[in-house]
Amino acid sequence: MNVTLRDVSKHCGLSTATVSHVLHGTKSVKKETKEKVLRSVEALGYIPHASARQLKSGSSKLIGVLTIGYNQFFTDILNGIQCQAEALGWKFIVGSTGEDIKAQQSFLDSLMQKRVEGIIMAPTKGWTKEKLKRYINNTSMIFLDRKVPGLEEYTLTTNNKQVSMDAVNHLINRHFYKEIGMIYANSEVSSMEERKQGYMEAMQRASLPLKDSFIAFGDGSTETGQRAMKQLLDLNPDIEAVYITNNRLLLGAYRELKRRNKKIPEDIAIIGFDVEPWMEFLYPQITVVEQPVQRIGELAIQKLLDIKNGDKKRTEELKNKLIIGETCGCTKSKI
Repeated sequence: MNVTLRDVSKHCGLSTATVSHVLHGTKSVKKETKEKVLRSVEALGYIPHASARQLKSGSSKLIGVLTIGYNQFFTDILNGIQCQAEALGWKFIVGSTGEDIKAQQSFLDSLMQKRVEGIIMAPTKGWTKEKLKRYINNTSMIFLDRKVPGLEEYTLTTNNKQVSMDAVNHLINRHFYKEIGMIYANSEVSSMEERKQGYMEAMQRASLPLKDSFIAFGDGSTETGQRAMKQLLDLNPDIEAVYITNNRLLLGAYRELKRRNKKIPEDIAIIGFDVEPWMEFLYPQITVVEQPVQRIGELAIQKLLDIKNGDKKRTEELKNKLIIGETCGCTKSKI
């Protein structure tokens, strides 16, 4: 239920006119009065709507979409969102903030002031149920790819853990690799943590050594992907295969392998995550996890409508697909 100006007025015991003057700076008020109003605004989670006057009699038909980057993953998701939004006669505003929670909060405040009908968001690390309460209480929201503890019913994600187990099991059971490493990004993000868990569980079930030196970390950038691959090779000269859970980390890892003149898969096998257009030019053909990105975008609109209509279901988990190429050690004749 939306918190109104009248609710704030009632909470702080002042007139709506006084509250409005404080929030919009249209008239000078006493310091004590201003502080009283602002305490009520904070307590109730009230967000002023800049365009409320123009929208009193109808809906905005506007959706906010907030991502953490403009990579191929989010580009394809946006295409799916656009198709569904246009079919409903809706428009959407897109913003990207990187892994910056303050920037996301600022953008969310801006969206709320525009009275958006709903928000589709890939939350950065650091969000909690309490921090998001003021937004969820004022508009419909869903989260893409990443879960916020306590708000799982608002999430649309993929089976990151299971597909990671499938990828590592392929390296183990099909090619009999034992020395298998992993490069992953931020473990404070649920999707990455699930991929890490999938790798670890596959290794443990196969009773294979799970050394700390087998796992390297990057921040999701190409540069840290190269450093992570360097670290793996320096600490484990005999490593046989690496599962890389992010496309930019993968590109960086390839740079390091090229620098060392390592042949794929003869010297080291590779499985990546997320399909990129440039991958079609790789030789040998890459083995990679493909996410149903277009479908994620399409279902995001439907889930947003469900939330808007009060239908909170469990976390939606779509299935990823392991695309077998040649970098894992397979050849076309074996597929």
